[in-house]
Amino acid sequence: MRLSASWFAQWLVQGDFCSIELHENSLILDSQTETDVIPFDEWDGAITVHRGVLWGTLEITSADQQYVWSVHGLPWRHCKAFANYLLNAYRQWAHNRVDKLDAAIPTMLEKIQSFTEQKGYLRTSEHMTLHHALAKQLDETELTVELATSFRPHAFETISPWLADNQDWVSDKNDTWLETEAEKWSSWFDKFESSPLNPSQREAVLINQDHNLVLAGAGTGKTSVLVARAGYLIADQQAQPEDILMLAFGRKAADEMHERLSKKVNDAIKVATFHSLGTQIIREVEGERPNVSPLALDEKARAKWMASMLKEQWQNAASSKRWQKHLTQWRIPGFKADNSMEQQAKNEQLLAWIWRHIELLGQRGGVKKAELVEAIEASEHSASQARMKSELALLWPCFRAYEQHLKTNKEIDFNTMIQQATEYVLEGKFVPRWKFIMVDEYQDISPHRLALIEALCKCENEGAGKPTLFAVGDDWQAIYRFAGADVNLTTGFEERFGACHITKLETTYRFNSMVGEVANTFIQQNPEQLPKALTSFKKQKRKAVTLLCQDLLDQELVQLAGQHEKPTSVLLLGRNNNQRPASLATWQEKWPQLNIQFMTCHASKGREADYVFLVDVNKGIFPSPDRDTGLAACLQAKNEGFADAEERRLFYVALTRAKKHVWVCADQDKVSPFVQELIDDSYPVLNKIKRMKKAS
Repeated sequence: MRLSASWFAQWLVQGDFCSIELHENSLILDSQTETDVIPFDEWDGAITVHRGVLWGTLEITSADQQYVWSVHGLPWRHCKAFANYLLNAYRQWAHNRVDKLDAAIPTMLEKIQSFTEQKGYLRTSEHMTLHHALAKQLDETELTVELATSFRPHAFETISPWLADNQDWVSDKNDTWLETEAEKWSSWFDKFESSPLNPSQREAVLINQDHNLVLAGAGTGKTSVLVARAGYLIADQQAQPEDILMLAFGRKAADEMHERLSKKVNDAIKVATFHSLGTQIIREVEGERPNVSPLALDEKARAKWMASMLKEQWQNAASSKRWQKHLTQWRIPGFKADNSMEQQAKNEQLLAWIWRHIELLGQRGGVKKAELVEAIEASEHSASQARMKSELALLWPCFRAYEQHLKTNKEIDFNTMIQQATEYVLEGKFVPRWKFIMVDEYQDISPHRLALIEALCKCENEGAGKPTLFAVGDDWQAIYRFAGADVNLTTGFEERFGACHITKLETTYRFNSMVGEVANTFIQQNPEQLPKALTSFKKQKRKAVTLLCQDLLDQELVQLAGQHEKPTSVLLLGRNNNQRPASLATWQEKWPQLNIQFMTCHASKGREADYVFLVDVNKGIFPSPDRDTGLAACLQAKNEGFADAEERRLFYVALTRAKKHVWVCADQDKVSPFVQELIDDSYPVLNKIKRMKKAS
């Protein structure tokens, strides 16, 4: 049914709407130039009738009260009747929907009450579950928020904010809860460790978001936070010891964590490496322990097999020719032209280089050579593509021989075990029984290990829901890219997980404020590192970083020894083992009170000493110049945009091993760009190296 203006009225209204029609739960308005369709759910269900001198006008308002449509020039004698006709149609349309709305409102209010009256931390997943549930119930009524509000304004005063997210309310509620909870557990936090936990440590322990990242700077007490977190969950009856899984990257770290938890909390908390977790998952699914290859467990067995494998390859004419051709253009670690085949095959550096690539290839899981060639050709390292392809030609047969060895002996390695365990979790063959999954040193996570964690966290455990992830790490100390780690999994944590909370532990108890001023400024030159204001508990004004000529190292040790009669600790750190000082044994014997030890910067991670000397911080050594020139650069995590990003983090790690003072030693004629930066940019350091002109 349609009501229209006469042709004369249409001419007079000059382009305004002059016709209205009811059509399938909508109104159709026409002018001489356009048509507008107004669905019933965009209309507030009211019509205003105006009488003019000659004709009538109908006014219709949008459901959100933001817009008014007017239809002019209508015959007055039909306006009221037509308006009633439209209103009856609207009421009939609305009646069934309002009935559905009335049936839905009690459930909607109950869900809101259940969520808002929770005593604990309100997780994003629970918030989104509520939001989506309410939106779905409203959709089933076929009403918009505006119409539902107009029909039942009192109920929707409570419901509408949650349909629009209401994130501010949730944030305020969580802030209030955190303040109350911190006060409630204040005395417990004061006594749990030998020193009271600081405010940021307490926040990290308490918050229970779906995914939690604790950025724990060097010396900020990450282990205390992990142990206290487990203790709090049990003491607050949020978990039983069996509900908690603690993951570490190495057996030694796992054993130390288990000892600490057993002493402080409960020995029933499961502490595992990724390897032992993979073993458990496979054993529970297959009914027997996986047969892990001795090559993955025993360095001697691995070296023996690799030596045999290399000899076999070199006896093949085509393979031998490939190696010879490669060596005419590029260097291979440990390979010396004057060594015999027997010596070459047993060279530790060469074997380590080959094994590293076998590991990286294994982490890719079922990769084909053609796919690697494509990846090399797409690599950003265009100048190194020829070298990458040549190394692939050498190393692919080694990898295939390794795979064949595993297959023949019905064995698996750690990479295969983690990948198999992940598949079993994704397929539902293994359902985790843990409510809380905690990961130490998260910055060292690799993609295939993270895949296992994500699979575990997606599993719905009957009665317990999905496990919560609690990751502790520091992107400033991510230095194991060569082993498959990817710092982007830490810096991109929020982007990856969405529903997360990031807590920053910003007080370090290891190094003083002057070491911190140098180290923290240096690391944050890379804008891709997550910013944090890491402050030192120990304050001092005296500079604590010295730039030293390499040949004066012996003199500094003499002075240091003269200042200390009681035992003190000294670490000598080198970029590689090649930087081990020739006089080390002499120094150790001469000054036993200094307890001098040498290690690489990588090996020093997690260690500390009163005094630290970084040796040979020279151009061509630190930063290492050839990290991304070979195949490993293509197999590892994507290179970062900032120059020498990982080497910068490694230098930061080395600096922050020192509690009291650190010396950066270099030859004055070939100092590292890192040393040059400390000089050029006026870092607060004592400069005992001849001043260099600022680089142009």
